[in-house]
Amino acid sequence: MARVLPSDAVSLIEHQFPWVISGGSPSGASYANGASLAGVTDVVEQIPDSLLSFSGVQRSDFLFAISSLRHLVNRLESGTSSAGGAWPWPTVGNTNVVTRLWMLLKECPDEAVSEATDVLEFIDDTMLRQNLRRDLSSADDALNNGEWKAATVLAGSLVESLLLWAIGRRSNVEIGNAITAASLIQKPDAAKLENWNLAQYIEVAFALNIISESTATQARLAKDFRNLIHPGREKRTRMQCDRGTARSSAAAVDLVVREIRGSAAALGILVS
Repeated sequence: MARVLPSDAVSLIEHQFPWVISGGSPSGASYANGASLAGVTDVVEQIPDSLLSFSGVQRSDFLFAISSLRHLVNRLESGTSSAGGAWPWPTVGNTNVVTRLWMLLKECPDEAVSEATDVLEFIDDTMLRQNLRRDLSSADDALNNGEWKAATVLAGSLVESLLLWAIGRRSNVEIGNAITAASLIQKPDAAKLENWNLAQYIEVAFALNIISESTATQARLAKDFRNLIHPGREKRTRMQCDRGTARSSAAAVDLVVREIRGSAAALGILVS
């Protein structure tokens, strides 16, 4: 079953209440608004809590918005009129509660990182670390949901990115020596590290003692499955992703993470 994403709710609010975009609002809510308000509230409550990334004050505003809209819907559905014929819109501060809800949801991501995801504390580039953790969380979700190809290919991509980072922390001399020592028919260009393929990252990382022989062996399996991202190769080789390829690739990620963590600590670049 597809999840309701914050962006889905944002689009719905804009469609039902276009005045939120301009910052204005009608003077009061009438019976005609009841169905739209009830629908929006129901949809928002279907958003997974993991995607509602709020600070303390923002969460208070969010909970107040949902509660006050529920109250307003009940008033409107009862048919009871206020003294002026329409119920005043609830507000958060001076902001219409629907507008405030829309503003809050606009700040929420459609993709969240599971709390169980490895923190990758050895990656000292904050943006890279966040991106890798997001991909790692997505790969875990795909594996748990039986999305074998997505899990397999994502894991292969993670192995590639992690090894690129780890190799890039070494000196040009070390990388050059490792390229010479690596068991590769096609030697990569040390000056164009980001243009290497996964096989080259694996063998050079092994030559640098970043990863062990057993981890390199597991990563080589992920290398083969990584190629399935290209439809032509899948057609030529008849290779298919299944539970085995997904779990094998996931194991490669876990092993690579463990050994790069140890390598990073030895180099004194472990960050908190």
